[in-house]
Amino acid sequence: ISSHGQLVTLSKGKYSTLELLATAVNGPQTAQTISVNYSDGTSAEFTQSFSDWTNPQNYSGELEAIASSYRNFEDGTKQPGVFNLYAYQLVIDVTRTVQSITLPNNPNVIVLAATLVP
Repeated sequence: ISSHGQLVTLSKGKYSTLELLATAVNGPQTAQTISVNYSDGTSAEFTQSFSDWTNPQNYSGELEAIASSYRNFEDGTKQPGVFNLYAYQLVIDVTRTVQSITLPNNPNVIVLAATLVP
């Protein structure tokens, strides 16, 4: 998903961590806001910087999750190189019920997966 500030509804529950598989394109994307929205109407905002998929910056809270040896273009051709996806873990309030998350309002942040951990 190219991030445009979308609200992503999640299975309601109490969780300790939000894990994201994500990357940035067109350069690193610093100080991006992700919101975790709770069923009681409150939310928690997290600021995370995302490395570009071709240039790891080793930001706080960022781990290299997957390194690919190429990328695909829209026409199906491959470009060789190293292209990274990163893992991010955001510690959330386990006493509140998670309802949704709001992605950054930046199309250069690409989120491939979001997982809630009890």
